[in-house]
Amino acid sequence: MSSSSVSNVVTTEERVNEGDPSFDFPWQVRYSGAGDHMADTKRSGFADLLDGTFSMISRTWMTSLIIGGVLFIPAAFLFGWAYNTFMDSIKDMAGSMTRESPTEALIIFGKAYLWILLAVLVQGLVYLFVRACVTEHSARVLRGEPANSFDVALHVIKHRYAPLLGQRVLQIVILSIALGGAAFVTGLVIGVAAALKLRVLAAILGSVLGLAGLAVVIWVAVRYRVTLESMVIDGSGIEQSFDTSMALVRRKWWRVFGYTLLFGLMVSFASALIATPIMFFSTIRQFMHGLENLLTETSRSRSFNAVFLQLMAGMGRRFGILQYAQSLLSGFVTPVFMTLLFTELKKQSVPEPQRPEPLPAGTGT
Repeated sequence: MSSSSVSNVVTTEERVNEGDPSFDFPWQVRYSGAGDHMADTKRSGFADLLDGTFSMISRTWMTSLIIGGVLFIPAAFLFGWAYNTFMDSIKDMAGSMTRESPTEALIIFGKAYLWILLAVLVQGLVYLFVRACVTEHSARVLRGEPANSFDVALHVIKHRYAPLLGQRVLQIVILSIALGGAAFVTGLVIGVAAALKLRVLAAILGSVLGLAGLAVVIWVAVRYRVTLESMVIDGSGIEQSFDTSMALVRRKWWRVFGYTLLFGLMVSFASALIATPIMFFSTIRQFMHGLENLLTETSRSRSFNAVFLQLMAGMGRRFGILQYAQSLLSGFVTPVFMTLLFTELKKQSVPEPQRPEPLPAGTGT
């Protein structure tokens, strides 16, 4: 460890021991000076990152709650309204198939589906902003800098959000091209094999090429996994964020993939715990009412699809509440975990300092 690193560790530990209120997070000792040198070169496992995440949430929860808690409300409301509009259009389309042409029915369906796409787009934009704000707050905590929600949000709006939005669009385009190319090649091979009446070979090649294409898309996505953190924490440009992410993930691909997959499963499980009581208690009465109508003499002439549409109608508000809770949960934990993972990757990428070679015997200093 270089002399500057040793000096940095001593200074950091002194600040912690002296009770500096702006520097009381244990991981600050390990990541002080991140980007130039690291105070600790010991590798951190998934349990360490998870422990650090829950510890840091005590410092970043206010930003997650204020910014995410407020901005996710209109996004969830729009999603719920779009869902109800979509379901109403399906019912209208089912009823208009006998009165109008299939083209007009599809136009009704398409207009309603555009609202779903708009709601998803708004949700993505809001979540991107919330994640950037919590990431910036987490980085300031690691650097021992004071942070409040207003300053963090203002900084992200002025210096980070526009380039980050452009980078996300470019990243989606790259992944879409990779996915589309894989699907095209797979479909082409299946089509040629099927034309030659080699159905077994078509099935085998389709499965193999499909899995290979999916593997390529996942491989590229993992290599771009920390582009957001590079832009928010280091202030990287769009091109530099791709280069930084690929450089950090190189030779650590399986580790990044495993950590993010395991953490995602944990967040999904927690979301399921939230979703289950919400969906059960909010739909059980409506479901029992629909089931009762289905079993009565007067409703036996109705199709099961009609009853299903009746059950799903009016679910927009419930889905909106569910989306709000899941987005807020992810906004609390995911940015913090990814910030620690990013700084951990940077720490591991710093080369070991070269030790000076001993002077020959009899040589003066």
